[in-house]
Amino acid sequence: MRRDLSWTTECLWFALFVLLYEAPVGWMLPGWMHGNAGASATVQEALATPAVQREILRHLLAHLALIGACYLPLRSLANFAAVRWQLDGRLARLAYLLLGWMLLAAGNAVWFPLSNYSVAVGGVATPWVLVVVAALLGVTAALWAWDRVRVLTFSRRAAAPLLVAGLAGVAGSLWLVPLREAQGEAAMAAPRRNVILIGIDSLSAALLEREQHHLPHLQALLRSSVRYERAYTPLARTFPAWMSVLSGQPPAVHGAIFNLRNLEHVQREGLLPHTLKAQAYRTVYAIDERRFNHIDEGFGFDAVVGPEAGVLDFAVQAVNDSPLTNLLLQTRLAHLLLPYSRVNVASHANYDAAGFVEEIAAATAGAPRLFLATHFLAGHFPFQSRHARIRHGSTNGFLARHVEALSGVDAQVGHLLAELRRQGHLEDALVVVLSDHGEQLGELEAHTTRDGHPVELKGYGHGVDLLSDHANRVVLALVQFAGGQVVSEPEVRHEQVSLLDLRGAVEHYVRTGEVALQPAQACMPVETGLRLNAIRDYRKLKAGDVVREAQGLYEIDVQGRMRLKEEMLPVLVRTKDVGWRCPDRITYYRAAQGRYYTYRIDAGHGTLREERPDPQDVAAIEHYRRQLERQASASRAH
Repeated sequence: MRRDLSWTTECLWFALFVLLYEAPVGWMLPGWMHGNAGASATVQEALATPAVQREILRHLLAHLALIGACYLPLRSLANFAAVRWQLDGRLARLAYLLLGWMLLAAGNAVWFPLSNYSVAVGGVATPWVLVVVAALLGVTAALWAWDRVRVLTFSRRAAAPLLVAGLAGVAGSLWLVPLREAQGEAAMAAPRRNVILIGIDSLSAALLEREQHHLPHLQALLRSSVRYERAYTPLARTFPAWMSVLSGQPPAVHGAIFNLRNLEHVQREGLLPHTLKAQAYRTVYAIDERRFNHIDEGFGFDAVVGPEAGVLDFAVQAVNDSPLTNLLLQTRLAHLLLPYSRVNVASHANYDAAGFVEEIAAATAGAPRLFLATHFLAGHFPFQSRHARIRHGSTNGFLARHVEALSGVDAQVGHLLAELRRQGHLEDALVVVLSDHGEQLGELEAHTTRDGHPVELKGYGHGVDLLSDHANRVVLALVQFAGGQVVSEPEVRHEQVSLLDLRGAVEHYVRTGEVALQPAQACMPVETGLRLNAIRDYRKLKAGDVVREAQGLYEIDVQGRMRLKEEMLPVLVRTKDVGWRCPDRITYYRAAQGRYYTYRIDAGHGTLREERPDPQDVAAIEHYRRQLERQASASRAH
């Protein structure tokens, strides 16, 4: 048997293995493409962008390199088996390539149970297949190694390549070593008034109050905190909410009136990170999903931890859900090869929860003064997490999966606090636990009226209903550390506060060392975000419907990032509900009816009683709506 195949034949064998490996991905793609068929114009625009073209090429080469790294040892084993057992070379090659693929598919199902790749291959992806195939390949590999050991002579000529291979192996292992081990000596001394913001996406204060026993690390932290039980978000979307935290201003002022607003029209100077940076703080922002939040170094941060931001974040997660990429995404090397999927919650099948925290720790190590703003998104819809620590028994499947996903986030919070304590950052620190918004999960919140007619307050999602306590009342708790221990007196505060008030509290702490959060004003503006009919009910949600409804709203910038078209903003702003939330009432303009409504709030009983709108509240809303209209027309002014 001729063992040296021609180059053409070798390429054909490799192509066959590529097709075998990628077949399950190809099986899933038609469904994904059908669901996103309405985005053809956006896809074409993205493909015409040089930045996107370069990233597609990088992903293609990364996939081929991974498959090649698997193909070569399988080829060697097949050649060895053909010679040792007098097998037909082509049949041996085919058998070992098939066995190698089965090993990958079965291992993927065991270690990445949420992977769609495993669903596509069905019965192949079982633990029994993994054991049997691993044994067969292991025996062949052991015999191959034994033959090499017997004939190996340790001459100088033979030792040189072994030495090189050994050094390469050591270097590779150091590259892939977890960050927490690689940074063991990075702890710094004598921190001064560090500020740690721990943001948790979609965590409703109402849900936390009844489900915190499933979240032990958060429960322990909040028991030692000053917690504000009536804290609200100005806009229940991640990017606008975080911009309000960093600026201390409502969206109509800082410019982030929607997710994915063109950054040229969003405030990027004079933010909290700039203030602290001027006082020798190292400023770090960490977020594990950036599809709708493009905060980066331009907002005053020295470092940003998380996946790459760009339109490919919406497209590559299905392609990168395969056995070899799933393994690669557990290592730092993935930042170079698959930057849109590494530590990305949107790629839930292979998201590395511990790796995200370890990368935060690497970014904070050695900072003499630290400002860390981090946001964990695993609790966001669709509530899929392979890191869940509990199984929830609720008959409401959305609630159950939401709490399960949050249990994984809770473990990340515990891990992060342990890393910060090890580094010395909790020797003198203010830790703030917050959420950007809550989440409606189809539960009945209240009975009330509209125009005198009975209505039930219930729904799904966030950023769509200003009356929803579940969507708009957020977690806000402050904990002071000294000497690595909590020194703040636990307390529950009942006054109404907002995420707008947090910047003032942080700056006061940095100046004085005192923890105090005061509402800047008695009432606050509130507003809805972009509302699509396709996402109003999670039970009926279809990706294709969402894409078709959003078609025409977005464009691709030169960096390959998706953003809202500025010319669409005046129309979108007119669809917003805009309100004025006071401690005892909420008045809001309901865009669908073009009318104002006021509801008296009984926080103790969770009731809303319809009343006649107060003219002063209406005037405040009208003033804010005019601010929004000016913001929406900002691009025309330039």
